Amino acid sequence: MRISPAELFPGYTFESNEIRIPIAALTGLTAAEANATTGNGMEILRQIVDRSHFALAALVPAARPTKATVAKPNPSIASGTNVAPGTLRQSYTLNFDLQPTSLELASEPTI
Repeated sequence: MRISPAELFPGYTFESNEIRIPIAALTGLTAAEANATTGNGMEILRQIVDRSHFALAALVPAARPTKATVAKPNPSIASGTNVAPGTLRQSYTLNFDLQPTSLELASEPTI
């Protein structure tokens, strides 16, 4: 099913060719992390993906998109070089069905 940006991000707006997602829509993101010059771009990205997963999971299964999905398995203990002991790693799986000719998102059925 097609889902609007405002369904994913409360307070979402589009104006003057800019999309805007209020910080309040990204639970856990601070103003310092969102700062354009000193913030943390990767935390913003993580919050957008996490919020997308949360919003989609809250929908009844029949209302969820099928051509674009976000899965969030349980976190695991991270390991490897330069990983602090006890660090958790959260992975996500994003899938997008694309039209082979235009590489645009495949159309969802309308309700």
